[in-house]
Amino acid sequence: MVTQLPITVSLPTPTVVVTQGGPPAIVQIIITSTSETALVAVIGLPAGLQEKYAASNTNPSGTLTFTAAKTAPPGTYTPTVNVNSAGQMASTTFTLIVKAAAGP
Repeated sequence: MVTQLPITVSLPTPTVVVTQGGPPAIVQIIITSTSETALVAVIGLPAGLQEKYAASNTNPSGTLTFTAAKTAPPGTYTPTVNVNSAGQMASTTFTLIVKAAAGP
């Protein structure tokens, strides 16, 4: 029987800051897995916030891009990143800060 190494997920940047209606925030996501693919879901994002995962060409690590609409409520949140890969699941949390847009 082959023992499978557990998968891991981490964000080198533990705090992500986005501004309402501003440019996207792009952060690295590090996934250690025996598979080259992963399903990534971010749970607990506020309304008006979108997330997009892009894997690299050779492994499931890649980038997460966060974009806040002008209607996203400002505040501090603690979303969870869930990763499914090689038949296993791993998760990590991070701090997300949505800043209010400056001026009219």
